[in-house]
Amino acid sequence: MQSAIFFLLHATQNIIFLRKTLFYNQFRTLYKTAVTYSAPVTFDQFKNQKKFSDVQSEVMRSLMDSPRLKEQLPDVKNWISRLLDYTLEGGKRSRGLVVPFAYEMLEDPKHFTEENLHRARILGWVVEIIESYVLMVDDIVDSSQTRRGKECWHIHSGVGLGAVNDCGLLLACAFELLELYFGKEKKYGDLVKITNGTVFQICIGQHIDCLYGYSKEKNNFDKLTKEHFDNFTLLKAAVYSFKLPMLLALTLVKDRSTTFSEEAYNIDWNIGRLLQLQNDYKDIFVDDIKTGKVGTDIQEGKLTWFAVTALQRCTEGQRAIFKENYGSKNPEHVKRIKQLFDELEMEKLYKVYERSVYEDLVRRIRSLPTRVESQFLAQILKGCYKHFC
Repeated sequence: MQSAIFFLLHATQNIIFLRKTLFYNQFRTLYKTAVTYSAPVTFDQFKNQKKFSDVQSEVMRSLMDSPRLKEQLPDVKNWISRLLDYTLEGGKRSRGLVVPFAYEMLEDPKHFTEENLHRARILGWVVEIIESYVLMVDDIVDSSQTRRGKECWHIHSGVGLGAVNDCGLLLACAFELLELYFGKEKKYGDLVKITNGTVFQICIGQHIDCLYGYSKEKNNFDKLTKEHFDNFTLLKAAVYSFKLPMLLALTLVKDRSTTFSEEAYNIDWNIGRLLQLQNDYKDIFVDDIKTGKVGTDIQEGKLTWFAVTALQRCTEGQRAIFKENYGSKNPEHVKRIKQLFDELEMEKLYKVYERSVYEDLVRRIRSLPTRVESQFLAQILKGCYKHFC
């Protein structure tokens, strides 16, 4: 009798284990989804949005009651509250949601706790605040008018050049949250190091974005290269989109030795690169009513996949047209560049290239050494592809 009970318990444990780890290496149509695994957790940002959003009010209360803000003038507290409400509103929150998703995927089920899942959501809001900082800096540098379907913060009523200081306030709030929730723990040093290192790389990426933007006056045609574009996408897009959330989540995992393979990080970078490609496409070919942002890449002479690839395909005559019109705010010049892109069939070329990048990512994810890496990155790719994070 005892042996039968033992057998049943052992079988039940095996079934539970299999249900948590079993996955299918089967494709659906590549253009619609990533590899489909029967993973216990899926990166469904819409499904998990409410629980994540519910934490926002707690984050705001914690910040407003923090020692550094509690005794501040009411006008200061009201301004910071207004700043956070405005800049955090309207996004898909995909990057922030990666943190609790990564924690659920990476933690051993026997060590998983709801408390740590909640703390992962707090860290997700740290990521969201940093994203707001990134977007605000980008909007100021590009003189953008709209973001997420509303006017940019720097042109919002009563803001103006004060938005430059508000960028610093956003960063300060992100680090304040880390101290409030983790300041007394050993992992606090790692969290600060990870976050600060990411911000440093983002700023370098933004600098490259500015430095290698083309204008007739700068005459820096030679800067629009694939090598520069790859460096830019790594530092500005990939690092904070996925690597930051992954590293923050790993600090909560009980087995702190858990890590990703070098290939997994390379795939992570390429998913970030795919997002940058999609952003470049949106800026030129997707109506701003759908994107919530009026495109300015052509006007600002941005280092984009379209600029780099077009120059590789141009005849000498077309290069002269590009050089004369790219990086100009003159509507006729912008129109001429778009005509040139049409002549070069850039939209068609992009769609073929985007699909090839996606299919290559799917193949590489299937070949990763561990199931956890495969499941995690497959779900991330599925959540991002054709979704424009």
